[in-house]
Amino acid sequence: MSRDNKDKLQQVDQRDKVEEKRIKKSIQDRKEREKQIKKKRNLRLALLCSFFSIIVILGASFIIIHSISDKEELRDNGIAAFNEGKYDEAISDFTASLEQDQWFSDKMDDDTRLYLAAAYMRTDSYEEASLVYQKLKERNFSSISNDTLDEMISLANALNDTKTGNISESNYNKLIDEYNRGNKSIALYLGSYYEQKQDYENMETYYKDYISNFGVNTYIAYQLSTYYLAKDDLDSAIDMVNKGLESYEDLYKDMVLYNDIVISERQHDYETALSKAEKLINDYPNNETYKKEYDFLYSRVNINTEPVHTEGDAVTD
Repeated sequence: MSRDNKDKLQQVDQRDKVEEKRIKKSIQDRKEREKQIKKKRNLRLALLCSFFSIIVILGASFIIIHSISDKEELRDNGIAAFNEGKYDEAISDFTASLEQDQWFSDKMDDDTRLYLAAAYMRTDSYEEASLVYQKLKERNFSSISNDTLDEMISLANALNDTKTGNISESNYNKLIDEYNRGNKSIALYLGSYYEQKQDYENMETYYKDYISNFGVNTYIAYQLSTYYLAKDDLDSAIDMVNKGLESYEDLYKDMVLYNDIVISERQHDYETALSKAEKLINDYPNNETYKKEYDFLYSRVNINTEPVHTEGDAVTD
């Protein structure tokens, strides 16, 4: 083989080796790029998973916070305070419960608002009570009709007007004119007006007129039965108490029940009175008025028949 041919073969061989090295390097570079791409893809996937994990954790925390809170405990404390006659404490607990955010609590919150409005009524905070009843009406509270809520709003407004002395002589004349034009719902305002004035005969007249048109609510039943008890008119008191206990709302029902106990006591039926009192203090165990009545009746029914002294006792001067 000539030298020229050998040189040509060597050159071809070198080119092949260079090309082989280039191909190998190209393959290595491609593998390295693919490795880097895969690494970046895995990193992005890990970051994405971490991000979604954080979202899930935050979402779960949000759900837990809004599904589990102490609003139920605050509500229960408020109900207990209400039943004990601690209405200011009940208002504080009910308000705190309603301020707690919790999902799926609309029905419970509306029931809490009913208790809150009742507590306001018992503390003569009639304007606040009216606002709560209006809130319930706006929310279309299903358990109580709008007519009943309208009546409670009217009652709260009537009591607030008479409490604040807003029924001046000119306003009173406007109420009378409206009443005489046929708006019989005004009888509720006029009855509460005369109640505040302690003009009980006129109070009775207008409350009875209201009853004839709209039926009895527990507030009117309590006021009229108390009036009849003061007159010692037991038959009228019994009739009013029975109507009050049949009422469609129970805002002042415990007070009507108390008057029912007083009626049995006036009839000297102490055992029946005691039985009724026992039921009442089971619901209102720390109400001092109800507790005193129960204690008195218990002492009348369980009189100690044993004589204080016997014939054998020594008598000293």
